[in-house]
Amino acid sequence: MLVFLSRTGHLITGQVDTHIEMLELLVLAIAPAFLIIWYIYRKDRYEPEPKYLVAKIFLLGALSVFPAILLEMPFPSGVFLTAIVAPVVEEGLKFSVVFFFVYKSVEFDEPMDGIVYAAAAGLGFATVENLFYVLEGGVIVGLVRGLLSVPGHMIFSCIWGFALGIAKFRPEAERGKIIFLGLAGAMIMHSLFNLSLVLFEYLGLVILILVLVPLGWWILHRNIERAHHQPNAAHILAEQPDPAAAGNGIATVENVMRPVPTAEEAKDGETTPECINGIAGYCTECGAPYRKGARYCRVCGKPLGTE
Repeated sequence: MLVFLSRTGHLITGQVDTHIEMLELLVLAIAPAFLIIWYIYRKDRYEPEPKYLVAKIFLLGALSVFPAILLEMPFPSGVFLTAIVAPVVEEGLKFSVVFFFVYKSVEFDEPMDGIVYAAAAGLGFATVENLFYVLEGGVIVGLVRGLLSVPGHMIFSCIWGFALGIAKFRPEAERGKIIFLGLAGAMIMHSLFNLSLVLFEYLGLVILILVLVPLGWWILHRNIERAHHQPNAAHILAEQPDPAAAGNGIATVENVMRPVPTAEEAKDGETTPECINGIAGYCTECGAPYRKGARYCRVCGKPLGTE
């Protein structure tokens, strides 16, 4: 009886230990993505995106792993799959999640939003991919991927995410080129990341740790600052006087109640744009009014070239 109880105790203890180890691996696989998305979300400090929408894009990014597997499956393992197929397929799918499910939403209303949603899609993808690798490879794999691969996916995605955020507020004729360059940049960096591991193995890890990943973080922070300084950034729009206000920037009842003149109305008689509600002119791209001294159209982002 004592022998039976002893064996049963060891069996139960072994099962508990196995479950604890599995739980630890799950936490190790998932935690890096949630820490990074929390960090990026806090960077969107002027007009944070709805959490439910960020979570939705994260989930769709996670689900995009499965079509990626199907699209990559026909190709044999090797440099071509790693350096060409995987970057194109994976960045293309993550991009599609943001472009088709949130890009045209009213919530996507400033350049920083492109970075936030791209980070969510990239980290969703990285989380599912990480689960496969960590549960199979163990703690060491989890630690290495938590430092390199998980932030790597986010960094790649944020390159085209920044491009999407800029393109959204530029004239339509310029958007395709901006988005294409962003996607190409993300794919190239993804390819360099994968090539470093395939061609150089352990030396590749050193290259990633000392060069590529730090460079990626630097590019990300530079793009965040650039996004915050775009004319359509939330805090810049908030600081601009309303076009309905007077020339001194103070909105009075009389000024607010008077309608903003159209370009045709401003040309009639002695009525000039400068003397009505502080309007200095109209954007040649979208027709929106702008104040004297404005450098960019606050609607479409076109440079105005005013004094």
